[in-house]
Amino acid sequence: MTKNKFKKARILIIDDLISNIELLESLLYSSGYLHIKSSNKPQEIVELYQTFEPDLILLDLMMPEMNGFEVMEVLKKLIPAKSYLPILVITADVAKETKEKALAAGAKDFITKPFDVTEIKLRINNLLETRFLHSKIEKKNKELTIKVKERTNELQKAYNEIMIANQQLELLNTAKIEFLNIISHEVRTPLNGIKGFTEILKSSIDSPKLIEYLQYLDASVQRLEEFSLLALLITQLRTKFYKIELEEIPFHGILEQVENELQRKLNEKRLKIEYQKDANLSIIKADYKLLKICFECLLNNAITYSPNNATITVNAYFDNNKTIIEFIDEGKGFSNEALQKIYLLFAIGQKHIDKSPGLSLALIKLIMDAHNGRIQVLNNLPNGAIVQLQF
Repeated sequence: MTKNKFKKARILIIDDLISNIELLESLLYSSGYLHIKSSNKPQEIVELYQTFEPDLILLDLMMPEMNGFEVMEVLKKLIPAKSYLPILVITADVAKETKEKALAAGAKDFITKPFDVTEIKLRINNLLETRFLHSKIEKKNKELTIKVKERTNELQKAYNEIMIANQQLELLNTAKIEFLNIISHEVRTPLNGIKGFTEILKSSIDSPKLIEYLQYLDASVQRLEEFSLLALLITQLRTKFYKIELEEIPFHGILEQVENELQRKLNEKRLKIEYQKDANLSIIKADYKLLKICFECLLNNAITYSPNNATITVNAYFDNNKTIIEFIDEGKGFSNEALQKIYLLFAIGQKHIDKSPGLSLALIKLIMDAHNGRIQVLNNLPNGAIVQLQF
């Protein structure tokens, strides 16, 4: 078994007596070991260790010029800390103190002279087995260290690429914001001119038909202007370029302002607004511009999808230290498909009860996210829908 398993092991014998060396060499060669080196000069241990690189050292303790303990002291400085090089001490000294001192000095095993041949063979075999198992683990650890280093380098490279990509995205986002600012400005400038001349034409034309055309033109201009502003705001919110300015805003005052701006639409459909407000709720801490856009979008949607002569209800109350505001209409509500895509920008499919894509709820979701708030949309059976804001 030994011949097949450890015949390539390098075994170093250090003993001052040539007869002891010859006996050990004969035993080792007969056991199938091929690489054996011997020396009766322990003071040459440094050169022997470095040139031969042994897997096992058979060491005599009692030697005149340099004893085994001194040899082991030298070896301590030569053997790497994580390496396992077994030293089998062979000595005629049977004292317990000697054995303990040898093991403390670095010996891995101890055998006394005269030794039993079978016993020393087994001890040598056991020590070599431990040596090669340790070497395998050490090799695997080195391979693993190399792989970890390679993987770490790959991850670092990927991280660097991601950082570069993020920087490029930041530049693109900045460029996009600047581009949308330019587009928004360039769109609004001619639109203002169109609006001004539309008003002049309205006051100077008597034809009902032409006035109707001008009203359509006016509505289209207003819609285009609103769209350009909303598109810019959405991009600013998505790219975190919009800086929120929180302030205490009178709840009822901002709602009345929005209602007044939409009064013509309310009158056209003969709609009324019913407010149900907690008596203790008067102030909302939010960004004024964003809150006003929220209320405008929600009230405008409620007007659009409510039938004539209906009531739009606005509830405001406290719940679990949160301010809750609900807009409730009496329309047909949302389709299942619409509810699944309700916050997607330009999602394909039915959004409310018609099939036109919209921005309002997606925009409100971004606004609520910016406030660390929440929006919830659900149908108010049997008719209507509820859009709830939680601040």
